[in-house]
Amino acid sequence: MSASWSKQYGAALPVAGVLVTLVPASISLFVAWKLMHLPAPLALGSIAGQQCSTPAITAIQQVAGNTTPLMAYTIVYALSNVVLPLLGPIVVAMSGALA
Repeated sequence: MSASWSKQYGAALPVAGVLVTLVPASISLFVAWKLMHLPAPLALGSIAGQQCSTPAITAIQQVAGNTTPLMAYTIVYALSNVVLPLLGPIVVAMSGALA
C-alpha cells in the first residue's frame, strides 16, 4: 500500500508534511514575537507546547539555561492535547469529503 502512495503522490506528501508543521509554527512565532511582544523563551516554549513536542521544550530549556519556557509550554501543551483529538475526526471527515 505504501508503494502505491509514493507512486501516486511522490514528493508531495513529505513536502505537505513539512508545510503542515512549519506554517502554523511560523505564524504562531510571528504573533507571539511581533504582536504580543513575548520574550523569546516564552514564545518558543508556547510553540513547543502547540506542537506537543517534549524534545523541543527540553532543547529550548537547555539553550535558555533555565525553566522559564515551561511557563508558556504547560498551558499550550494541555490545550493542544485536548483540541487535537477533538479536531482529528473533523479533519478526517473533511479529507474524506475532498477525495
